[in-house]
Amino acid sequence: MAYYQYTTWTPALETGHAVIDEQHKHLFAAVNDLFEALKSGKGGKEVEQTLSFLVDYTHEHFNDEEELQQKYDYPEHLAHKQFHEEFKETAQKFASKLLFRSSPTEEFVSDVCHTIGRWVFDHIKAEDFKMTTYILSKEQNGTSLN
Repeated sequence: MAYYQYTTWTPALETGHAVIDEQHKHLFAAVNDLFEALKSGKGGKEVEQTLSFLVDYTHEHFNDEEELQQKYDYPEHLAHKQFHEEFKETAQKFASKLLFRSSPTEEFVSDVCHTIGRWVFDHIKAEDFKMTTYILSKEQNGTSLN
């Protein structure tokens, strides 16, 4: 049997950048909404719509992060963007697999939620903390290249 638990936002995940943190909270909520859609026995269409929202919101969030990185000339911008591209590919693969299922299995959605939830958590802790530390230092100094 597949296993997944809700992804919980905690203050330990706060980067200190209000916009980024708020978006991260929405990402966690979207992952949990996807899990809830499965757990409550929702049909494939609702799970598909929830996954689609998650993918769309992730794209929006990544674009916002990348604009900040460019604005402040973040030195690891290209590497960070590559992490985003890899995530987009993973999410798209899940979305494509979902199209071929009339009713997603618990194991499938558990795998989706675990993979996406873990990625978001790990990415915040490893990459976004570095990025926001850099950006916040630039914002505090009033430094912007654009």
